[in-house]
Amino acid sequence: MDNYNVNYLGDNKPIKEHDNWDVIEVSKVNDKIIRKLLNYLKYDISDNFFISFESLLKLGNKIPQLTIKKLIKELDKAHEFKKELFQFILNFTEDGLVEYHLLPELYNPDFIIRAKAVMKITDNNDTKYIKFLLPLIEDPDDSVRWSVIRFLSQHKNNSIIDSELREHLDKELNPVIYDNLKQILHSQ
Repeated sequence: MDNYNVNYLGDNKPIKEHDNWDVIEVSKVNDKIIRKLLNYLKYDISDNFFISFESLLKLGNKIPQLTIKKLIKELDKAHEFKKELFQFILNFTEDGLVEYHLLPELYNPDFIIRAKAVMKITDNNDTKYIKFLLPLIEDPDDSVRWSVIRFLSQHKNNSIIDSELREHLDKELNPVIYDNLKQILHSQ
């Protein structure tokens, strides 16, 4: 296999592709595999979600654009952020021009990269990412979840964010995050 470098969007640090995961030859990826990856994005936030998102970006224009457009139409109003996520992939496969440069980092399989992306968003108070942060309230990693909650709590005057934070309180299993979130919600 050739040794080549890939750049993450929003980051000029090259990574060696074979250092991070087992690579399948792109030529062996068929429509069935692509459909499976796209379907994982329709489900809740999980490791499969993150891996699928990264894989689809790596496949680029090999993804049938009509399939993505069909999935966008299938999603209902409750999945607005996922529509935008599929639109991001579509734009990426069509012309490579993307608006949300931190999405590949925000939905990276590595929780450290996800946490760093949340920190970048927090440092810049970049509210255009809120719709993509809301689902990460359910992130499997405590540090990512807490970083997201802290950022969103700065914008809890937004009724949608307040509602999402209150709804999450009943689901939070980490007692420290639970207590801190409860305190944030009651400090209004």
